[in-house]
Amino acid sequence: MKEHDVVALTEDRPADGLHKGDVGAVVHCYQAVEMYEVEFIDERGHTKRIASIPAPQLMRLNLLSLTA
Repeated sequence: MKEHDVVALTEDRPADGLHKGDVGAVVHCYQAVEMYEVEFIDERGHTKRIASIPAPQLMRLNLLSLTA
């Protein structure tokens, strides 16, 4: 994964108030470990939480442009 990738959580993270399926964007990639700083958003596009998430708990989403 790289910065600006859109990702989804693959499991709940109750300590962070995040749930499986929550969507966010990678804002930082840690080089020493497979860990990513992710900004999660709510339904209105507002920041819900910024959290450090290990790679196995993230799935990169492929979003297609809907414009013609």
